[in-house]
Amino acid sequence: MDLVREKVLKVKEERGVRYEQPTANSSRSVASNREAIMVGFGGYLDQLLDLLTGNQSSRQIISIVGMGGTGKTTLAKNTFENSIIKRHFDVRVWVSVSNDYNLSDIFLEALSHLKELTGTIEMDNERDEYRLGEQLYKGLTGRRYLIVLDDVWSVEVWDKIRFYFPDNGNRSRLIFTTRLSDVAFYCGSCCVRVNLLDECECWDLFCVRVFGEEDCPLELEQIGREIAKMCRGLPLSITVIGGLLQKSAKTVEYWHNVLENIRAILSSGEGDQCLNVLYSSYSHLPAHLKPCFLYMGTFQEDREIPVSRITKLWVAEGFLKPKAARVLEEVAEDYLKDLIDRNLVLVGKYRKNGKVRSVCIHDLLRDLCISLADKEKFFSSARVWYRSEDSSVGYLSRKCKLRFFAYSPANFSEFNLTSSISFVWNLQTLIFQGRCGLVDAPAEIWEMS
Repeated sequence: MDLVREKVLKVKEERGVRYEQPTANSSRSVASNREAIMVGFGGYLDQLLDLLTGNQSSRQIISIVGMGGTGKTTLAKNTFENSIIKRHFDVRVWVSVSNDYNLSDIFLEALSHLKELTGTIEMDNERDEYRLGEQLYKGLTGRRYLIVLDDVWSVEVWDKIRFYFPDNGNRSRLIFTTRLSDVAFYCGSCCVRVNLLDECECWDLFCVRVFGEEDCPLELEQIGREIAKMCRGLPLSITVIGGLLQKSAKTVEYWHNVLENIRAILSSGEGDQCLNVLYSSYSHLPAHLKPCFLYMGTFQEDREIPVSRITKLWVAEGFLKPKAARVLEEVAEDYLKDLIDRNLVLVGKYRKNGKVRSVCIHDLLRDLCISLADKEKFFSSARVWYRSEDSSVGYLSRKCKLRFFAYSPANFSEFNLTSSISFVWNLQTLIFQGRCGLVDAPAEIWEMS
């Protein structure tokens, strides 16, 4: 309580102070990340900028295509945030599609971003796809827009939404990212193909990820080049392995151990080569970070996850080691930062004060999480996620050993929590999510240990 009180006083003192610029260390980190993003991407970026700002007045569709992990989304984001692009378009909207897309979610995400930018879009809880599409069409009409549809897996989704992006004759543009060439050529009038990095580009990206602005020590160069070569030109693999080595001891012995680990995994001939390289990074994670990383596989594909949600769930799961004079949510934020620094988790959005607001995870890394979690029976622990059309939960036995219980109803205005909840002696966390109204808890809740 004293710790919380001190923090409240500190927040009161700092209230009103604006975040102006990062520290010298964080500036170096941002610079390194930008440099890393541009390794091998300069030509692609120039090509995209020319297509997006060209003189063709009609609406143009551009596809970015390449295998998983080549940096399609990174290239699209770097283009999306380019200062030239920001000045050129009236509105810029980013939408994640993914393999298990939902049309209503696509329209709602686009409308939400459009409302933030313009403040003129009227949104309600309507989930009718036709009406949402009409709202989007109306909001884009008369504006020069850039829409990015990230991670498109089928031509069907484009056929269903194409008519809701008006051709205003004002040089509006759409960008797709996809792994599938047939989707790229079907949807896009122009195609930018992202290839694997060559050996020199691999080494350059590896050095930026591991050493930032510093040079690679001579005693590590030969073994470092061998590690970079093992990544087979895939930027994601280089980035993740680089994150591992950047956080670890920079000694010949340790790097040799990592190299031999990658060789052993690749020589086994089992599974996808990219996932095998990524697994070597997981195998070198500190023990306390492994469950936190595997847990990322529980979140929906291609969705940004609020930091506040992840930290609360990690606390509920019991993943965290308590530290003196620190609340568990702060420990969770440290764990998350460590995973971000290792490039296993990506930053989605930042807050105005420079802190991370939301994060996401690459599809291939999510696949790795799911594969490892299944192999290690990670998800067979004491938890229940209960989804129902009903606004009540049935009888809970004294034999239940749940650590947390999550309830996700379709829709309700009032929820009655059963008195038998007090029988679940090990319960620490109750989660109500979705369109929740009033939760009526019984008096027996005070009897829970």
